[in-house]
Amino acid sequence: MGAFKIALFEEKKERMKSFEFYITICYICLLIIGYFSVKSAVLNSSLEGIEKQQLMWIIIGICGFFVAMFIPDRFIKMISPFLFYLTFLLLILVLLMPPVSGSRRWIRIGPIGFQPSEIFKIALIVYFSYILSEKNLKIFYFATFITLISAVLLYKEPDFSTAIIVLMTWFVLVFVSGKFEKLWQYSLGLALVGAPIIFLNMKEYQKGRILGFLFPEQYALTYFYNTEQAMKAIGSGGWFGRGYMNGYMNLSGLVPESQTDFILSVIGEEFGFIGISLLILLYAIIIWRLYVGYKNNDDLFWKYFYVGSAFLIFFHVFQNIGMNLGLLPVTGIPLPLVSYGGTSVLTFSLILGLAAKGLMFEKQITR
Repeated sequence: MGAFKIALFEEKKERMKSFEFYITICYICLLIIGYFSVKSAVLNSSLEGIEKQQLMWIIIGICGFFVAMFIPDRFIKMISPFLFYLTFLLLILVLLMPPVSGSRRWIRIGPIGFQPSEIFKIALIVYFSYILSEKNLKIFYFATFITLISAVLLYKEPDFSTAIIVLMTWFVLVFVSGKFEKLWQYSLGLALVGAPIIFLNMKEYQKGRILGFLFPEQYALTYFYNTEQAMKAIGSGGWFGRGYMNGYMNLSGLVPESQTDFILSVIGEEFGFIGISLLILLYAIIIWRLYVGYKNNDDLFWKYFYVGSAFLIFFHVFQNIGMNLGLLPVTGIPLPLVSYGGTSVLTFSLILGLAAKGLMFEKQITR
């Protein structure tokens, strides 16, 4: 009996060693920061109370994170086509929905609404990781065609920033695979040539965001206004910030969309340079762990998955922080796991759960 208890203890000890603590701890920390930042952002505003809905999605996301950690590889690969084409159909369906604030991005089932565009991000990464690892040319070209159509559907919502993310994620995966060299070269050339045409066909507010970035003084009261207010809020936080729920600009509602696109302004004003640095450190650790997974895993599926996931997280963080600091044009790209938005929280929870699963499996193999 004593020998059995010792063996059971050793088995539990081995499981603890294989558990991916880095990603898990950073993930939980980001969710906590996100919840309290959203709660502070909507304090004394007409949106006060939406943090409860965010908390619901956080709980769903945590469940998804831990479930994803234990999904068998075979099932992930088997379900990837279904997930990809189902979300593609949802992107068609969402255009038939009634517009909300001039856009069609949400599908509502009773009191719950979700964005298919967010789910499509993980569906794209998982499915193309599977296709590229299996080297199935016919499926690859058909899936690429569907991806292009999906980007057009996203543009029509309109969700131009997500359309760009989808195309860039596809490009990164194909580029890293070392296959289809002419295809990605032609795609890059077409993007460069087509950029002026795309700009001319943008909606006025989309053009304005770019013009506001290029000429901030000229558009200080219009297209650059949100960014300028966010920069003032971040700057007023100094090194250590004004304290939680003590930010003057936040409490006065001077930064529009502070619970979503400009959530960094809330963190910067309340926790200063130190708070933002801690936030960036958490993302950096996650991306480092994804790089470790890419380097140490021999399974091509997981290699491509880590590359796609790392790019997706990096681009979101880089773009969101950049636009809050006036270094990049304003887009609707959220800060992962921090900005208000349930579907985004669920999507990144599943991505990190799968990433942690791959790293746990790798630790078991190396031992």
